[in-house]
Amino acid sequence: MELNKTTALPHTVPERPKSKFKFKPQMSGLRFCAVLFVVVYHFSDFLMGLKNWHYDLGSFIIFFFVLSSYLITRILLDAKDKAIDRSLPVWKVAVAFLTRRTLRIFPAYYLYLFILLLFPLEGQDLRQHPAYYFGYMYNLWMYKTGSWGPYAVHLWTLAVEEQFYIIWPWIILFIPTRFLPKVFGLMVLAGIGFRVVIITVAFEPDLFPSLVLMPACIDTFAAGALLAYLHYSGRENNRWLKWVSLAAVPVWIFLIITQHAHQRSFFALDRVFISLFTVLVIDVANRGYTGVTKKFLENGIVQYLSKISYGIYLYHLIATLFFWKTFALLQGWLSKEGYDLSGAGKWLASPYISFWIYFIIAVGCATISWYCLEQPFNNLKKLFEYVKPKKKADVHPQS
Repeated sequence: MELNKTTALPHTVPERPKSKFKFKPQMSGLRFCAVLFVVVYHFSDFLMGLKNWHYDLGSFIIFFFVLSSYLITRILLDAKDKAIDRSLPVWKVAVAFLTRRTLRIFPAYYLYLFILLLFPLEGQDLRQHPAYYFGYMYNLWMYKTGSWGPYAVHLWTLAVEEQFYIIWPWIILFIPTRFLPKVFGLMVLAGIGFRVVIITVAFEPDLFPSLVLMPACIDTFAAGALLAYLHYSGRENNRWLKWVSLAAVPVWIFLIITQHAHQRSFFALDRVFISLFTVLVIDVANRGYTGVTKKFLENGIVQYLSKISYGIYLYHLIATLFFWKTFALLQGWLSKEGYDLSGAGKWLASPYISFWIYFIIAVGCATISWYCLEQPFNNLKKLFEYVKPKKKADVHPQS
C-alpha cells in the first residue's frame, strides 16, 4: 500500500534551504572595482577636493567593509554547518579562519611597513610609534592624534578589517545561527548610535578621526552579514532591495545637500545609505549581472587585477613615492650633464599622465608581491582547512 506523501510524516518540518557558498567571478570583479575606486580617488586631486564642496567620495571605502563582511560571513556559516554536521568543535573553525587570514594579509602588510621604514622622512612616524602600525591599531593612532601620514592614511581600513576578523568568527560560530539576524540588526543600530554619540558628545570640527574607530564601522559589516545570511538561507532573489534603494536615494541626496543644517543625521546615516547601495550591488552580482557589466566583471584582466587587488591597495600610495624619488635622482644626475627635466616633471605630474604612471607602478609592485611573497604564504592555507573536505569541490577559492 502506497503512503500518502502529504500525511505520512505529519510532524516533519521541512529543512530550511541553504545555498552553498561557491566562487563567483563577479564577486572578484567587484573587489577590483572597490580597489580601483580608492586608487582613482587618491590619485585625483579633483575628486578629493569635492569634500570641500558637498561630499567626500572617500566615504565609499565602506564598500570594502560590506563586501568583506559578506564573503567572510558566508565562508564561516558554511564552515559552521560542516563542523556541526560532522560533530566537530566549532572553535577549530575559528582557529583555522584566523590562521588563514594571517597567512593571507600579514606578509604583504608587514613588507609595506618595512619598505616605509627605509625612507628617512616618510617613515619617521612609523619608527616613533611602531606598536600602532605593527599591531594593526593605526585607526586608534589617527583617533588619538587627529592626524595621519600621506603614505599610511589607508592603513586605518586594514586595521579596522583586522579588528573585525578577530571578533567575527566567535560571533558567527558560537551564537546560534537562528539568532544571528537579530544580532546583526543590533549591530546596525549600535553603529548608527555610536556615530550619533560622537557627533553629540564629542563634537569636533573634523569628524574623520572618530569615524575610523571600529564601533563607527560595525553597522557596515553587519549589513554585509545580513545579506550573507539571506543568501545562506536560500533567499537569493531579493529584488525588493532595488526598490528600497531607489526610495532611499532622495533622502540621501537631501542629507548630502543639507548636511550643514542636518549634520547629526548626515554623519549618522551616510554610511547606512552606502551600505544599502553596496548590498544591492552584491545581491545582483550573486545572481549574476548580464551584458556589458558581466563582460567587464568576468574579464580576464579584471580577474587578474582582482587577484592582486590587496597588493594594489596596499602599495598604491607608495608608488607615488617610488616614482618621484626615482625622478629626482634622474634629474639630479642629468642636471650635471646640462639637461633640465623640470618641463618633463610638470608634464608627468599632470593628473591624466600621473594616474597611469602610479597605477602601473602599483600593479607592478602588487604583481611582484603576489608571486614572490603572497602566493607562497597563501598556498599554506591548504594546511589549515576549516573542516577537512570530503571532496575537492568543497574547498572555497574565495576564502
